[in-house]
Amino acid sequence: MSRRSSYGYSSYRSGSYGGYGGYRRNRRGDDGKKKAIIIAVIVLVVLAAAVGVCAYLGVFSGKNEKTSESSSEVSQTSVQQSESTKVSETSENSEKSQQESKIQQSSAPVKEIKGEFDGNVFIYDKQGYEIFYGTDDSAKKYTDVVSSIKNSLGKDVKVYNMIVPTHGYYALPDNYKKLGNDEKSNVTTAYKSYGSDIVTIDVFSALEQHKDEYIYFKTDHNWTGLGAYYAYTEFCKSAGVTPIDVKTLSTGEIKNFLGSLSAATRTEQSTKGNKVLAANPDFVKYYKIPGSYTCTLLENGKSEPEDVPLIATFAEGSNAYSAFIWGNNPYMHIKTSLKTGRKLCIIKDSYGCAFAPFTVSNFDEVYIVDPTFYEGNVLDYIKKNKYTDVLVLNSIMNANTQIRVDEIKTILK
Repeated sequence: MSRRSSYGYSSYRSGSYGGYGGYRRNRRGDDGKKKAIIIAVIVLVVLAAAVGVCAYLGVFSGKNEKTSESSSEVSQTSVQQSESTKVSETSENSEKSQQESKIQQSSAPVKEIKGEFDGNVFIYDKQGYEIFYGTDDSAKKYTDVVSSIKNSLGKDVKVYNMIVPTHGYYALPDNYKKLGNDEKSNVTTAYKSYGSDIVTIDVFSALEQHKDEYIYFKTDHNWTGLGAYYAYTEFCKSAGVTPIDVKTLSTGEIKNFLGSLSAATRTEQSTKGNKVLAANPDFVKYYKIPGSYTCTLLENGKSEPEDVPLIATFAEGSNAYSAFIWGNNPYMHIKTSLKTGRKLCIIKDSYGCAFAPFTVSNFDEVYIVDPTFYEGNVLDYIKKNKYTDVLVLNSIMNANTQIRVDEIKTILK
């Protein structure tokens, strides 16, 4: 039913007229009365119809206004939702675009750094490296001679062995490490060959934790003073002593150091050596060890020892690494004012130079021997002077070299 019939005509038809039948009943009266009644009825009907129409139009208009307002609100809401959707889509697209950009950047090929040999020195990323070719058999010869030291000294002297990996173990990518043999495997096999009476010092893990620091030189085969310090802390754990805190030490620095690897690339045609290494010199940072002690050095080419400072601060140029205990010499003897009851003898190669100064903080005496230059029987000296600890410290390269093994043997007899 339409709105018009519902609000206008329906009530009239059912209530005033057709519903009760009064129209038929009144027709039997007087004609004047009938006419008057008819006129009155017509007037009433007209008035009722007019009121109904007005009422209908008012309600219908109000509903339309409400409907219009509602439509307007719906329209505005739709626009807002549409705009919100567009913003959301734009934001999602932006985030998606950024993610895709990151994926593209991360998946973009990284420019490969190529390495190459310059003589026996491997050049990679503006640094020089040694390539390790040692084997289990060559390491066995070294461990046999270290074992002989322990056998000669007996149970009263504690013997330690430290084999130091090359810089390449930490810095070269795997494809270039494969040019040589596995250093970690070589040292593991060497250490396993010892009995329980020899204490092995594993520095692989200690140095791994600091591999991004300046622990090896770029133009020299040795480690830096900082690299030696991290190995020293491992030694202290095994020896049962407290390491000195490197952060408390004052330091000195020698610049423009071009070391052994740079020197190894020099030829008659290239007197300055590899140009890449020459353009990227190192610096030597040494640590000043506090305390009361005296140092006696037997220097190469001299017949008598003399008192010297622990650090040769005047070292420079290609000899800058010699700042540490004056470099490789027959021996240095250090006496401290400590009263620990312990004395340490270090039988070392060049790696021991940067290592030895730190031990002055832990022992009453430190006797540093280089088998390349030492003359005499070091075992006799250790026994006579009642040394309690002996550390045999060599790089992995020397620990797998027959010449080094033979040199150590010469100081044991």
